[in-house]
Amino acid sequence: MLHAEVNVAQLCKHGEELCGDNVQVTRTGDSVIVVVSDGLGSGVKANILATLTTKIASSMLARGASLDDVVETIAQTLPVCKERKIAYSTLQILRIDQQGEATLVEFDSPRTFLCRAGHVLPFPAQDRTIGGKTVLVGQMELQENDWLTLVSDGAVHAGIGGLLPLGLGWNGVAARLSEDVVKASDTHELCNSLLNCCEGYYLGKPGDDTTIVAIKIRRPRRVNLMVGPPASPEHDAAVVSRLLAAPGPKIVSGGTTATLVSRVLGKPLKVSLEYHDPSIPPIAHLDGIDLVTEGVLTLNAAVDRLRSAKELRQPGRMDGASLVARMLMESDHVHIWAGGAVNPAHQNPLLPAAMNIKLQVIGRLRTQLEAMGKVVHIEWV
Repeated sequence: MLHAEVNVAQLCKHGEELCGDNVQVTRTGDSVIVVVSDGLGSGVKANILATLTTKIASSMLARGASLDDVVETIAQTLPVCKERKIAYSTLQILRIDQQGEATLVEFDSPRTFLCRAGHVLPFPAQDRTIGGKTVLVGQMELQENDWLTLVSDGAVHAGIGGLLPLGLGWNGVAARLSEDVVKASDTHELCNSLLNCCEGYYLGKPGDDTTIVAIKIRRPRRVNLMVGPPASPEHDAAVVSRLLAAPGPKIVSGGTTATLVSRVLGKPLKVSLEYHDPSIPPIAHLDGIDLVTEGVLTLNAAVDRLRSAKELRQPGRMDGASLVARMLMESDHVHIWAGGAVNPAHQNPLLPAAMNIKLQVIGRLRTQLEAMGKVVHIEWV
């Protein structure tokens, strides 16, 4: 199984508050769909056109529509500019499944960059006529450590009429990518490096909306989070055994849960006396478990930390909530082992189950992680 790590970076045209490009990234059960559109012109009108294009395409594909149907629908929905005889928005659709099979459709957009083994070349594609429009369609099997980069016109036109009379061009972007891919540790770094390059050639005043979408193909990173004891004490040993056997780092959240795991493992639970944040209870240490934290307070704070992902990249924060959030942010698949036992401190037995505090925290966590493109599986034990 392969995972497509996706990151997006954008610049607005100088003087505009809204970007005229739009990107939609949708993860379905077995694939990721990336749709990029560049609206004609700039500002509000361009943003609306681009957003309409990406929303139509991503929604149809997520519901199982064929690429032909999507392109034909968009071709009929969005008219052509009568004066310039060009489409009101461009379109790039990339779909990658878990086996690495990639399908690409390009309409009036710069060619997609494929970086493999230090070489940068266009994603192989051929002309096809769909809905009366000539589009490029390609399909290939991607490999681990392949990189794909989709850009809007703003990237290939960077510097045009100024530092670079003809602009950076496709080959110029490819040359920059060949250097950056070697140095970048993830798609976030690659996006920022290429975007900074474009902004530099524009002398800090972009002449066009600029979008960079970087995709890296790699093995998925997994993490396991155990929250609360199992519903029946008879299942304690079996659940802990399955947790330990699961691939990826292990996080145990909650004092009762940590004590249970410690007992099953037959190893001591050592509580840290360091408070890195007065509002967050300290962590603990247990051989065989990567991180042990307090429960509800820490997880609630972890959700808030995840909403400020940029701050999490700073290594200074070492409190339990930041450590949990950082491990979750750096993963692709999150398996939450949710214990069914009721903690009297969290739940009045006379109140509905929906008011269970633990249930609410897990729901918040799942919503935030899925908004970040993570695949979340909750298993009640």
